[in-house]
Amino acid sequence: MTMRIRFKLMLLVALAVMGLASCGHYNCSSGANFSSSSCTASGSGLGTGTSGGSATAYAFAVDDQNDTIDGYTLSTTAGTFAATSPYTAPVMPANFGGVGLVVAQNKFLYGVFPDLQQQELYGWSIDSTGNLTSLTGFPQAVTLTIPTLLIYNQYAVITNPAGTLLFISDAGINQIIVYQINSTTGALTPAPGSPFSAGTIVPQNMGMDGLGKYLYVSSEGSSLDHAGTVVGAFSVTSAGVLTQVAGSPFNYPLWEMQGDPTGQYLIGISGETTTYFGSDDDNLYVFSINSATGAITPVANSPFSTTGYTPFNMAVQPVATDGALIYSFNWDDIGSANFVEGYQLSTSNGALTAATGSPFTALTASAWGQFDPSGNYLFFYSGVSPSVALSAYQVTSGGGLTAIGSAVPLTTSSSYAYWAIADAQ
Repeated sequence: MTMRIRFKLMLLVALAVMGLASCGHYNCSSGANFSSSSCTASGSGLGTGTSGGSATAYAFAVDDQNDTIDGYTLSTTAGTFAATSPYTAPVMPANFGGVGLVVAQNKFLYGVFPDLQQQELYGWSIDSTGNLTSLTGFPQAVTLTIPTLLIYNQYAVITNPAGTLLFISDAGINQIIVYQINSTTGALTPAPGSPFSAGTIVPQNMGMDGLGKYLYVSSEGSSLDHAGTVVGAFSVTSAGVLTQVAGSPFNYPLWEMQGDPTGQYLIGISGETTTYFGSDDDNLYVFSINSATGAITPVANSPFSTTGYTPFNMAVQPVATDGALIYSFNWDDIGSANFVEGYQLSTSNGALTAATGSPFTALTASAWGQFDPSGNYLFFYSGVSPSVALSAYQVTSGGGLTAIGSAVPLTTSSSYAYWAIADAQ
């Protein structure tokens, strides 16, 4: 990629950010990955938080005003959601807010933070009170040809469901960086052969099947229009070696995609909105995954129409016993958040039916959302800077949502507040 094209991309990103800040758009960015970061359910938690009763989960958010990672504690026992206290916020150098933030195994937190000169990968351990301690050997340099700074790119950094592999997309030279995660120390080791060529795919958002066998990658053209062109697919070994799936890339224009816990289905959105793309796509797409090859095929009646709110982002329940719940987060044509919608996935045929109470018109409107690793709680990131907040909800078996405590205010500027959720241990 030439320096002229590289500069043009940077300029377009900067203009997009300034445009959002100046026209009242939804001035925040969501946690960069909604992938399951643990293969074990731990919804009730064992740790003790100091923001009220026994801790259930911890939320971590990039604070690009103070250059720290801020911490928050959810306690379902006390019915509270509040800033973790006492809490020592890790300090980072000044940066543009990050490429992504992700939890692995409920024990480790990783973040990629770029500036125009370099990119750094940070790693912390998460203790039983929700505090963070820098892992040995961090921060460390990570080479990204063009820092992934797009405000709507939530899945540029993800883990596999077991939390043993870390993936970073590098759109500049069509590569995917893969690290092995040491389950004892949190140390990262490049997977054999990493970085891997993505071929003709310009890797943006990534997602995995629920069993961690296949990696799916969206590809975007040069227009920065929040819409996918094709889907790349790669088989993944336990060591993190990627091999392109036969027939990949598949001609499905997905922007975000995530697998259900059974490994049978891949759920996705095109990301097409009038604000960026020029028209709205009010559908959720469901694909059957060939367990032997990783190839994807639309299920009967896919795509499934929403009730009229265009999916801008999505979250798939990482742990489920009777069909995963899928939630879409919406952004209308003038840049305002709309009501969240929920759907239940059938494990027999991949069909979607509306969740209890959907659309959730009585709850906070949000364009960004994320499950905790247990799949029992859903978090909304909402508001317009400087009044940005994070809310926590209990998820019922039918997909209904009940607020826990009050929304907590976040400290962020406008567009780069990545965040991640860990269950208490």
